[in-house]
Amino acid sequence: MTRPEPPTASDVRTFDDLFAEERTPMTRLAYLVTGSEPIAEEVVQDAFAQVYERWERLDRPGAYLRSCVVNGARRAGARHRRELRLVTAPPMSAGLEARELMDALGRLRPAWRAVVVLRFHADMTQDEIAETLGVRAGTVKSSLHRALAQLREELAP
Repeated sequence: MTRPEPPTASDVRTFDDLFAEERTPMTRLAYLVTGSEPIAEEVVQDAFAQVYERWERLDRPGAYLRSCVVNGARRAGARHRRELRLVTAPPMSAGLEARELMDALGRLRPAWRAVVVLRFHADMTQDEIAETLGVRAGTVKSSLHRALAQLREELAP
């Protein structure tokens, strides 16, 4: 299964087209990074506002939108994490519940969480993640390695 590429200027005729096609996927992406529906919706709204302000100058509005969503979600997730300190999960049974996974993701550093979500939810390559986050591919690789190590440790039975 291949993931769809973000729309480019040639694919999207109007801002309304971009909004209609990307609102739900971007909200889902922001939710996975922040762990909060209201915060995710706010992040996506802000991202669409940024795209709208720059619409005439954007060559790849879909890619710019994704970068705005991920970076906004990282910032909001960090704020949310500081405001709401998650308690450590009780010892887990052999089966992994969705809430347990979300809690474990919520305990990751916001940058690591973004990398994990982009890699496994958005099915992006390390180079694509690096471009989206504005970091080097090596940073993505090391962040992913450390994040997965922390998740393995926390989610081990």
